Parts: sequence; structure tokens; C-alpha cells
Amino acid sequence: MNFSRFFTLAELTHSNTAVAEGIANQPGAAETANLQALCQAVLDPLRQAVGQPIKVNSGYRGPQLNRRIGGAADSQHLRGQAADIQSAAMTVLELFKTVIRLGLPFDQLIYEARSASSKWVHVSHDVVRTRGEIRIAEFDAHGKPVRYPLVSREQALAMSERVTRSKAAHELTYSEHGDEPAQEPAKKPVVLGVAATPNRKVPAKKAPAKKAAATKAPSKTAPANKPVVKKPVAKKMGVAQKAPARKTDGR
Repeated sequence: MNFSRFFTLAELTHSNTAVAEGIANQPGAAETANLQALCQAVLDPLRQAVGQPIKVNSGYRGPQLNRRIGGAADSQHLRGQAADIQSAAMTVLELFKTVIRLGLPFDQLIYEARSASSKWVHVSHDVVRTRGEIRIAEFDAHGKPVRYPLVSREQALAMSERVTRSKAAHELTYSEHGDEPAQEPAKKPVVLGVAATPNRKVPAKKAPAKKAAATKAPSKTAPANKPVVKKPVAKKMGVAQKAPARKTDGR
């Protein structure tokens, strides 16, 4: 019975290293749900577009297996969110570009070319976020990944095969080992989200409002001068009272 439309749970959890060394590699409920989400959002649509089977070389990796192969401590393989894939239908580079062209909601996409024959695509999906990171793995002379520089969509689609021999897909090999950078950028959205809350409270400080209240104090002194002006008016009223006294003299 298929785990998704095109993939089984067995192929998403298979590991040559685990089989050879007797390492249990069974996902829990959360990891299983992540594998299903990876299939539904990325692997199934990719398989349908390619029209031929896609081989999952490594999907879920349990803690013991991940340590054994030297995977990142926070590897997305650990959470059932990533898979290393190849296809007989096209070159690894073309498979890498197809994921981009289809606009699939990947969290991280890495083109890995360890040698002329050892190549694969690392793709991950996270139901919480979709960073859409595109990276190219760089290996040292011993085949160990040393850097994963980010590239733009345009740069990725403009890439060409560096090695022209061994084009046949059946000649491809795969070596299970750590194949992704530490997921430190994954923590950034969380940090930014927390920092956003106190930043919004800063405008709540009404320091300018206090200054405005201070400027209203002089305006109260202006009306205080008006009663001073009215006092002389009262004196004129006293002069006006002498007028009826002159009329009595006329009598």
C-alpha cells in the first residue's frame, strides 16, 4: 500500500547504512506526518511532472543513523522533512532545475555533485515555513561537503553540467552522509517574530506627548491678562455716575 500517491513509507525510511549495520530507522508519528507532507507537497507533484519513477536514496534518518553518517545535529532528515533523490528520466541537474521550474514549495533545495557519478538532489519541505533556499554543495578533495552557498533562481537555472562523461542515469551512485548545512537560518523567523512584539511597544512610550502638555502651560497665562484689562473699565463706570449729579444742578 502506498504511503502517498507514488511513494511508500518503506522507501522513504530505507537506508543502506542502517541495513548494513543493523540500525533501527523507524519514524515516530510526527516524523511520519512530515514525510507525508513532503510527498504531497513536493515529491508527488515532481514525480507526476517527470513521468517516471524518482528514487529516494535517503529520506528519514533516526538519531542513531544521523550520528553514524555525520549528519547535521538539526538535520531536516531527522524530522522526516527531507529526501535525497535521483531519477533515471533525466540528469541530476535537470531534476534540480525541474523542482525550481515547477514552483514547488520547498524549504531547501541543494544540488549535490560529489563526483562525476555521485550526484543527487536534496530537497526539503516544512509545513511551518517555506524559505525557498537554493544552494549548491561544494566538496573538498576527499568528497566532504565544505560549503553550501546560496544561489538565485536565475543562477540555478543557468547552470550547466560540469562533467560531461557518465551521463547515463543508471551509472549514478549515492553515498549516505551529512549533506546539508546546519539549520541555523531556521531559527531566524522565530527570533524576528519575538523581537517584533517589543518593537511595537516602543511607540507606546508617550514621551512626545509629555512635551506637548508642557507647551500648553503658557497658553493658560494669556487668559490671565484679560482680567487686568477689565479693571480700568470699572473706573470708567465710576465717572459715568457723576453725570446725573450735573443734571440736578440744572434744576
